[in-house]
Amino acid sequence: MSVEVEIKLKINSRTDIERVLEETGFVRADLVLESDTYYTSDHHDFAALDEAFRVRSTENRMTGKRSAAITYKGAKMDNISMTRQELETTVGDAKICRKILEHIGFRPVPPVEKLRQYFHKENITACVDTVTNLGDYLELEIIVETEEKKEAALDKVKEILQTIGYSMQDTTRTSYLSMLLAK
Repeated sequence: MSVEVEIKLKINSRTDIERVLEETGFVRADLVLESDTYYTSDHHDFAALDEAFRVRSTENRMTGKRSAAITYKGAKMDNISMTRQELETTVGDAKICRKILEHIGFRPVPPVEKLRQYFHKENITACVDTVTNLGDYLELEIIVETEEKKEAALDKVKEILQTIGYSMQDTTRTSYLSMLLAK
């Protein structure tokens, strides 16, 4: 089991936050287009349980490489971040994976599409996202192996936020999907 320690916040300027990340030691990595198809079903209400189940299609804008993954995210583990258990594996063909899920009773909800610029520093990933119909966001995440390590990772994320001029009060615990469905 891995735990994704994550925060998300709305940003005003994608260019400014990318510059600040690089000035604080983050290294620019892949630029990708991600399309997430989330699912619900009659037998499992992911929204009511604060869980997420998706198939993600990814196109690397730098290399042209395409990939796909299926992901389950458990309920949020605290009241201040987006920290959750995350189970993910690659799939060969996102379209076929989506069809299989739909044939066995899972229903897709409106997709979440974003242009994501990855940055890395040590074990921290920063993502600067432009989300279709929502705008620009920053996500910071650290993947830890056990729930016991999540507090130390969250402290590290808080420290980075402070370094780049933000605080936990600037973050949101609302997923992109929930934001889009609320519109």
